[in-house]
Amino acid sequence: MVKSLRANVFFGNLKFSCLNAIRANKIKFLIVLFLVMVAIATGVFVAVKSNSNCTLYSLQEIDLENFYTGVTASSSAFLSRSLSLLVNVVLLSILAFSPYLFPLACALFVFRAYLLGLNFALIFVFYGIGSIFTAVIIILPCQLLMLFGLVLFYIVLQKMNSNCRCYGSCEVNRFAFVLLGFVLLILINFVETLLLCLLSGKVILVI
Repeated sequence: MVKSLRANVFFGNLKFSCLNAIRANKIKFLIVLFLVMVAIATGVFVAVKSNSNCTLYSLQEIDLENFYTGVTASSSAFLSRSLSLLVNVVLLSILAFSPYLFPLACALFVFRAYLLGLNFALIFVFYGIGSIFTAVIIILPCQLLMLFGLVLFYIVLQKMNSNCRCYGSCEVNRFAFVLLGFVLLILINFVETLLLCLLSGKVILVI
């Protein structure tokens, strides 16, 4: 009973913190949204304008041979993406300590958004219209959800840190919030990998 009450209080405070952070940072949220959209469009444009496999190989960090072998829908790929998410969460947790580091956080979001657009377009470049189900129904929603989750994570945590500096405390334990955020991102990653395995998906974004 006590644990249930504590959980209700935690999630109630978390909901309040998230809504409060979004309201207080509307301009930042809109700036990030605009930059992310531009970065995704840029990634798509670069992939479409590339005329050779050699050029495509040099444009991104992913081993494109994995696209052909199906390795990207495996447990090893899941672990590599989980490590990438962990690094992103740690970096954003550090950047959230100061509002002056906001441009660096934007750079991280732009980089991930660019890779999302680039690799999403590469799926069509290499697999054609036959990849539309895997790309549009599975990969794009999951990757956008993870990117949105990272943006929300950063904005809320920065607001929590600001409240702690101003008032000496915040509504939600920050360590618990960081841990919960990472777990939710891993869950999305797991669902994406599971869907690709069950539906015989051969490609997945590793960013």
